[in-house]
Amino acid sequence: MKDHHRSQSYQKVKNSLFFVSLSLDFIFLCLFFFSGLSAHLKNFALTLTPHFFWVNAIYLTGFCLGMYLLHFPMSYFSGYYWEHRFHLSNQKFLSWLSDDLKKAMLCFILILVLAEGVYVFLRSFVHSWWVFAGTFWLFLMFIIAKIVPDVIVPLFYKYSLIEDEALREKIMRLFQKHEVNLKNVYAIDLSTKTKKANAMLCGMGKSRRVILSDTLLQNFTSEEIEVIAAHEMAHYKHHDILKLLAMNALMIFGGLFFVNQYLQASLARYGVSGIHDISFLPMILIIFMLFGLVTMPLLNFISRMIEKQADLFSLEATGNKEAFISAMRKLGRLNLAEERPAWLSELFLYDHPPLYKRIQMAQRMKASR
Repeated sequence: MKDHHRSQSYQKVKNSLFFVSLSLDFIFLCLFFFSGLSAHLKNFALTLTPHFFWVNAIYLTGFCLGMYLLHFPMSYFSGYYWEHRFHLSNQKFLSWLSDDLKKAMLCFILILVLAEGVYVFLRSFVHSWWVFAGTFWLFLMFIIAKIVPDVIVPLFYKYSLIEDEALREKIMRLFQKHEVNLKNVYAIDLSTKTKKANAMLCGMGKSRRVILSDTLLQNFTSEEIEVIAAHEMAHYKHHDILKLLAMNALMIFGGLFFVNQYLQASLARYGVSGIHDISFLPMILIIFMLFGLVTMPLLNFISRMIEKQADLFSLEATGNKEAFISAMRKLGRLNLAEERPAWLSELFLYDHPPLYKRIQMAQRMKASR
């Protein structure tokens, strides 16, 4: 019961911060645009250079800096203070700040590349820009997925081959049995930052690898780790990456289409010079944010269905219901996951089924043997 109250208290604040952050973003974007600050920032950039790309880059630098400073207090509270408050973090402040700045820089680079590309299409294809922009966005997502294992992850964690040779062989045999190519099984030093546990399957083709956190290796049995690895393998077997890509494509193209409709109808009303005017960016983000909020429950529902199928695959592939149940309970305790979240939290924040549903499914399968 003590663990239940801890996880409830921990997740309640975490979940609340999501809605607080969303509200702050909406208020900031409205104020930034309607106060004239957005236009002033663009005009300031024009005093430095007349070049389209550099004007956009200067504007985006100022805009992203403002967003970072706005979110920093919440990032500190949620990512550092609250994690230490519940004894989940192993990081000192400077280490946490270094990671936070690295994440911010990576996000800025991605935003800069994406925005510059989108604004080229906005300037060149006034009515069909959203089709080209959506395609470019999906291309960037593909590139990021390719570089995550070898470029992004090493910026934050150190890889090493797992030392438990028996466990490595167990996982390799599992993947071979189901005809999934696997480069190897690696550990990352997650314990340098947190007490939480995690695992993932990442990479494509010859670079595909299972990554297990050292916290997982330290606290879970080989049978429990096997059912977790089988769950990750299921995503490949079920072509879930393609399904998620299709979902994201629908959201991106749908969102950009609605943004285009709004832009075409609103430019004159707000006195913006053209559809490619960077000062209108806050309004574009507001429309996209509202579209994302409306579609989020549906996307999360589909994601939960995908994760449920991966759980079923894991249970059938390993036949080890007891290990699955104990693994879920351990993950819940280590990560302070709420077993029975409120319906609103599940609707907006849960892309995996809540723990009690995952455990109940395994228990039903165990009882029906």
